[in-house]
Amino acid sequence: EHPIQNWTTRKGKAISKYLLLHRKKHIPKEVLMDQFWPEATADAARNNLNVAIYGLRQELRNGYPDFSHVLFEDDCYFLNPQMEIWVDVEQFEAVYKKAGETMQRGETAVAIPDLHAAELLYQGELLAEDRYEDWPAARRQQLQRHYLQLLTHICNHYFATQQYATCITFANKLLRVEPCHEATHRLLMRAYARQQ
Repeated sequence: EHPIQNWTTRKGKAISKYLLLHRKKHIPKEVLMDQFWPEATADAARNNLNVAIYGLRQELRNGYPDFSHVLFEDDCYFLNPQMEIWVDVEQFEAVYKKAGETMQRGETAVAIPDLHAAELLYQGELLAEDRYEDWPAARRQQLQRHYLQLLTHICNHYFATQQYATCITFANKLLRVEPCHEATHRLLMRAYARQQ
């Protein structure tokens, strides 16, 4: 209800993203220190972390002065589990997993609505504004790989069911993300040929 427009500290914003994407874990302060201040001495990193966490807490208090959003326990930081949080990445992964389980049972047609739901949830690269940060890179690549896989399943389904125009639409979406995806180029040519 209260969007944060102007973050006081860049590191506070980065730590908020890190805690959100790892919100089911308690993150040791040393992990945050190493992640965000790898070149600093232990004392400097600890001080920087304290300043960033203080700034983050101040930002999150906007409209909720009596609620602690970021908790610290046993030398670990974590988001208050009382908060109701919806993260598109988590929803994408859950729907993608459900579709995968359905397809493993050989029910690809049944999985198509979930594949479409996951496709709609994927809004591009994870944390694209943090492209040069190391910590989200592995998750970003995994999400993109899953997105390409689900598009491949959707394309193959529509080709197999002779819905070539729909197959072409999703093949083009895949190629916008991965222009060199050879199998999709071949499928696209076959779909165009079948439309004649």
